[in-house]
Amino acid sequence: MRRQDGALTGIPSMKMMKKGLALAGTGALALWACTMQEVVRDTEGPDTRTDAAGVGTCDGPYPNYWQDPKFTSTGMWMGQDVSNQPPPGWTGPVFRLSQQYPAQLPAPQPADEGWRAVNPFDPKLSQAERTAAAEAYTWAVMRYLQAGNVDNGANGGDVSKDWTLCNNPVRSWVHIPFQTYDPSSGREFMHGLTREAPVTFTLKPGGQQLKTTVWAVGFYNPRAAYALGTVWKPDGQARLPARDMAFPEGAVIGKLLFTTATPEQIPNLENMPQWQANISAPSYCACTPAPGDGGSSSTCSFQEISQQCPRSPGTVTLLQFDIAVRDDRSPTGWAYGTFVADGIQKASEPNPWNRISPLGLMWGNDTPPADSLALDYPVDPRQNGFAQEVVFWDVADRWNAHSNGGHLGCNGRLNGPADNARSSCLSCHMTASVPDKTRTVPPIFDLSSTTGQCLPAPGGPTTDAVYFATTQCSQPFQGGSVVPGPQYASGRKEWISTDFSLQVSISMVQWLEWQADQVDEATGPRVMQGLLPAR
Repeated sequence: MRRQDGALTGIPSMKMMKKGLALAGTGALALWACTMQEVVRDTEGPDTRTDAAGVGTCDGPYPNYWQDPKFTSTGMWMGQDVSNQPPPGWTGPVFRLSQQYPAQLPAPQPADEGWRAVNPFDPKLSQAERTAAAEAYTWAVMRYLQAGNVDNGANGGDVSKDWTLCNNPVRSWVHIPFQTYDPSSGREFMHGLTREAPVTFTLKPGGQQLKTTVWAVGFYNPRAAYALGTVWKPDGQARLPARDMAFPEGAVIGKLLFTTATPEQIPNLENMPQWQANISAPSYCACTPAPGDGGSSSTCSFQEISQQCPRSPGTVTLLQFDIAVRDDRSPTGWAYGTFVADGIQKASEPNPWNRISPLGLMWGNDTPPADSLALDYPVDPRQNGFAQEVVFWDVADRWNAHSNGGHLGCNGRLNGPADNARSSCLSCHMTASVPDKTRTVPPIFDLSSTTGQCLPAPGGPTTDAVYFATTQCSQPFQGGSVVPGPQYASGRKEWISTDFSLQVSISMVQWLEWQADQVDEATGPRVMQGLLPAR
């Protein structure tokens, strides 16, 4: 669910507004292919990783945050204004990247995986049964995510010590490497949060426009970590997939999303966990490039970004918590869920990390029929429900009572307050792909004002067919005439899937950018030439 706001600020560049036509992946064969690929990995080179829970998971070759001194030898941050390192005498938290990726696929642990006891994907369920199953499923995943990660806050201690991952006694969780290179969004040094796109809230009453920024960090369980290890090697090198990547069944991903908005501005944020983080401007700093030869340059250099968007300690508040589970019972192979801050309703909850409520769970895009618009299908989902998702309308209503933050996605499809109202969780994530030789990946949405997705009639049914297809796990994103195909050095004409993981796609773009800068731009200004999804 890549960040974008309901007011459509921070719209991607024209390079992202590429055009196209969809073909959804289909049926049991796709699920079989996704399952079969999960055990294939590159075994070249030494592998010294450990699979034991909490043992040395934060020791490894990859840098921890933007401007980490580990980058010194590359010149990555030389010449920039340094504002994202612990200052002298710093005694607060310093983020460490959990980066021990298991060499063998860890066995499933059914006794710990409570979500397996319920099946919200069963098409025979009534709406009431599906809603109850979705709520049980999402909370079972949340309990699994929190085990060993939130002991401090849950016991009345310091919430800033939660989600450190390094020494989890229950199971090993990891972060994804190389969300560190881009100076505008790279990890901050306290908690490893990355800057996402701007979010503008319309406050009630009065309609005041509140400009904010979301800062986020994600976590991967041992089976998901195995998939990351097919790319990120213990020698500190990335090996980008030449064929479609697959996460194994039972992979679980969680993502905390914090906002620079305050409880005084949005009451739903009252009583929620807060962190100190080393952030740029709360309203989302935008760099202005210096004029170049013959006119203005279109892109800021890394040096300009560091000068114009310096970082300093600030307070962020938990806004949203996203979950994703590879589940073979789902028609796509994935289930995506979103929790949102519900601090007034849950004020008496002793565990501050549970002062959230599920906004919904989705496992398909409820794809509109041919030549139909996503905005018109299904008909009245609030009354009639969805076939491939559940939305908890009461939770959305509590958010909408104070702002437009409970907007959901296209025609009520699932998307949180930090997400784009013209998209959905799966619509964004199914585009996730390996960057091509131009460091380009597919745009995660088409926001054209005339033919873009989720528009009223006459709208763009061809675009909707692309972005609301129900694509299966590990299947390439099909852009048809809406999104141009890739330019892979191998000559492959289809996008190489990263199996719904936009963080994997982002990390690969930043890795390729860093590699190119060391060779091609070592003596000149560093400029981000790759295309990061929704940034």
